[in-house]
Amino acid sequence: MTYFDRIDGVYFRVYYDFMAETIDERVSVGLMSNHLKGSVMPVTLYWRGRRYQLTKLGLHHTTHEGRVLFHIFSVTDGTSYFKLQFDTETLGWKLLEIGE
Repeated sequence: MTYFDRIDGVYFRVYYDFMAETIDERVSVGLMSNHLKGSVMPVTLYWRGRRYQLTKLGLHHTTHEGRVLFHIFSVTDGTSYFKLQFDTETLGWKLLEIGE
Protein backbone atom coordinates (compact mmCIF):
# COMPACT_ATOMS: atom_id res chain seq x y z
CA MET A 1 0.00 0.00 0.00
CA THR A 2 1.31 3.43 -0.88
CA TYR A 3 0.73 6.38 1.42
CA PHE A 4 1.84 9.93 0.75
CA ASP A 5 3.38 12.11 3.42
CA ARG A 6 3.99 15.83 3.12
CA ILE A 7 6.91 17.65 4.69
CA ASP A 8 7.33 21.37 4.04
CA GLY A 9 5.03 21.23 1.01
CA VAL A 10 6.89 18.34 -0.63
CA TYR A 11 5.13 14.97 -1.00
CA PHE A 12 6.99 11.76 -0.28
CA ARG A 13 5.79 8.30 -1.14
CA VAL A 14 5.80 6.00 1.89
CA TYR A 15 5.10 2.29 1.63
CA TYR A 16 3.19 0.45 4.34
CA ASP A 17 2.86 -3.29 4.59
CA PHE A 18 -0.82 -3.65 5.44
CA MET A 19 -4.06 -4.50 3.78
CA ALA A 20 -6.76 -1.88 3.62
CA GLU A 21 -10.28 -3.03 4.43
CA THR A 22 -13.12 -1.43 2.47
CA ILE A 23 -15.72 0.05 4.85
CA ASP A 24 -17.94 2.53 2.91
CA GLU A 25 -19.95 3.71 5.96
CA ARG A 26 -21.23 7.12 6.98
CA VAL A 27 -19.26 8.68 9.85
CA SER A 28 -18.96 11.93 11.74
CA VAL A 29 -15.77 13.98 11.40
CA GLY A 30 -14.44 16.97 13.31
CA LEU A 31 -12.62 19.33 10.95
CA MET A 32 -10.11 22.08 11.70
CA SER A 33 -9.79 25.00 9.30
CA ASN A 34 -6.80 27.32 9.05
CA HIS A 35 -7.74 30.56 7.28
CA LEU A 36 -4.12 31.75 7.24
CA LYS A 37 -2.88 28.71 5.32
CA GLY A 38 -6.13 28.14 3.44
CA SER A 39 -6.20 24.52 4.57
CA VAL A 40 -8.42 22.07 6.40
CA MET A 41 -7.69 18.84 8.27
CA PRO A 42 -9.94 16.19 9.77
CA VAL A 43 -8.96 15.97 13.44
CA THR A 44 -11.54 13.61 14.93
CA LEU A 45 -13.33 10.59 13.48
CA TYR A 46 -16.43 9.07 15.12
CA TRP A 47 -17.17 5.55 13.86
CA ARG A 48 -19.09 2.65 15.42
CA GLY A 49 -19.21 4.31 18.83
CA ARG A 50 -15.49 5.03 18.93
CA ARG A 51 -13.60 8.31 18.74
CA TYR A 52 -10.31 8.44 16.83
CA GLN A 53 -7.99 11.42 17.31
CA LEU A 54 -6.44 12.01 13.88
CA THR A 55 -2.86 13.23 14.06
CA LYS A 56 -1.54 13.40 10.51
CA LEU A 57 -2.81 14.19 7.04
CA GLY A 58 -1.10 12.14 4.35
CA LEU A 59 -2.88 13.24 1.20
CA HIS A 60 -5.85 15.37 0.20
CA HIS A 61 -7.26 15.35 -3.32
CA THR A 62 -10.57 15.87 -5.09
CA THR A 63 -12.58 13.72 -7.47
CA HIS A 64 -15.81 14.16 -9.40
CA GLU A 65 -18.67 11.74 -9.93
CA GLY A 66 -20.90 13.49 -12.42
CA ARG A 67 -21.37 17.00 -11.11
CA VAL A 68 -20.64 16.09 -7.46
CA LEU A 69 -17.25 17.05 -6.04
CA PHE A 70 -15.69 14.79 -3.41
CA HIS A 71 -12.73 15.59 -1.16
CA ILE A 72 -10.65 12.54 -0.26
CA PHE A 73 -8.45 12.64 2.84
CA SER A 74 -5.89 10.00 3.85
CA VAL A 75 -5.24 10.37 7.57
CA THR A 76 -3.85 8.43 10.51
CA ASP A 77 -4.26 8.35 14.27
CA GLY A 78 -0.73 7.02 14.66
CA THR A 79 -1.92 3.40 14.69
CA SER A 80 -4.49 3.04 11.91
CA TYR A 81 -4.87 4.54 8.44
CA PHE A 82 -8.24 5.98 7.34
CA LYS A 83 -9.44 7.08 3.93
CA LEU A 84 -12.28 9.61 4.31
CA GLN A 85 -14.59 11.08 1.69
CA PHE A 86 -16.41 14.40 2.03
CA ASP A 87 -19.41 14.88 -0.29
CA THR A 88 -19.82 18.59 -1.15
CA GLU A 89 -23.44 18.09 -2.23
CA THR A 90 -24.77 16.38 0.91
CA LEU A 91 -22.03 17.72 3.25
CA GLY A 92 -21.69 14.18 4.57
CA TRP A 93 -18.65 12.07 5.39
CA LYS A 94 -17.89 8.43 4.59
CA LEU A 95 -15.15 6.15 5.84
CA LEU A 96 -14.00 4.42 2.67
CA GLU A 97 -11.09 2.32 3.97
CA ILE A 98 -9.24 1.45 7.13
CA GLY A 99 -5.88 -0.25 7.55
CA GLU A 100 -3.61 -1.08 10.45
